[in-house]
Amino acid sequence: MKLLKVLFNSKKFINLKLEIGNGKYHEELVEIKNLSQRIEELHNHYFPHKDTEKIESIWCLVGNIINEHYYGEEKEIRRGTKRFRPGAKVYCFPPQWGDGYEKIMVIGKSRKSKRFITVVLSAKLITNWRIQRVHTPFLKRKMLENGGWDNSDQSKKRIEEMLKWLPGRTETMER
Repeated sequence: MKLLKVLFNSKKFINLKLEIGNGKYHEELVEIKNLSQRIEELHNHYFPHKDTEKIESIWCLVGNIINEHYYGEEKEIRRGTKRFRPGAKVYCFPPQWGDGYEKIMVIGKSRKSKRFITVVLSAKLITNWRIQRVHTPFLKRKMLENGGWDNSDQSKKRIEEMLKWLPGRTETMER
């Protein structure tokens, strides 16, 4: 992360512009008294700690794959998904793109190999949404390295807000 410019636009605020890599920038107006704290927060957000062993656990949005759902024009009944068994626990990343959380990047144990895999799937295929503390080193590392949830109160609050509207997304078996 490179601090590109700090422009004073008043006595109380600074226009902060940070290069976060790959030609992407983060720019915001920050109070002068909170500048160093905000730079540290942004650094931790965009470049999480590589040493995940020091972080005991992280907050995570968790759900389960639905048991049965309709598939295709024939409305064939399918159990689980191609990649996950029915009821499989999946660890959901925060919103990654601006689709209103229709498609979600998740980590879960594969139907076939029983190893953790990362895939993108429809929010309609996930049920039993909840917030959970994750202690598994692999899951912590994947989340922190890929812009996922962390151990901050901000992550916890964001997940709690999402839990107010996410349960209505699950696909039902009505024709």
